[in-house]
Amino acid sequence: MFDAMIFWRENGFEREPLWTPVPQQIKKELSNPNLYVYAARVGNRYVGWISLLYLPKVGRWKGHGHIYVDELWVEPSFRGQGMAKALMQKADELKVKLEATGVRLYVNVNNPAARRLYDVCGYQENGQAYFMEK
Repeated sequence: MFDAMIFWRENGFEREPLWTPVPQQIKKELSNPNLYVYAARVGNRYVGWISLLYLPKVGRWKGHGHIYVDELWVEPSFRGQGMAKALMQKADELKVKLEATGVRLYVNVNNPAARRLYDVCGYQENGQAYFMEK
C-alpha cells in the first residue's frame, strides 16, 4: 500500500497496490535505525506520509540530536483535513521519545501552503538558508 502511495505522488494518479516483494535495496534503505516513516490512512488507502530522521549531535547539545523532517506529503484531495498536522505531531512525539533537542526542517520558498502549516505547528524562521543539492 505504501508503494502505491509513492506511485500516486510521483505520477499524479492512483493505482491499486501490486503486493509484490520489496526490493532488497529498498529494504536496506528502510532498515536505517535513524529513519522513521509514518503514514496517514483513510480506509484501505494511504493518503500521506512523513519521513523523519534522527541526527545525533555532540558538542553544545550534550549528546542530544535533532529530528529532521525529511519529507511530508498528503494527497491534494485530502489536504485541509488535519492530516499534515497530525503527521507533524509524530515529529514532536519522536523528539520526546528520543530525548532530542528539537525538530528542524527546510521549507521551499515556493511552497507557501507548507510554510503556513509549519507556522500553525509552532515552527518559526531561524535565519535564512539555501537548500542545495548535487
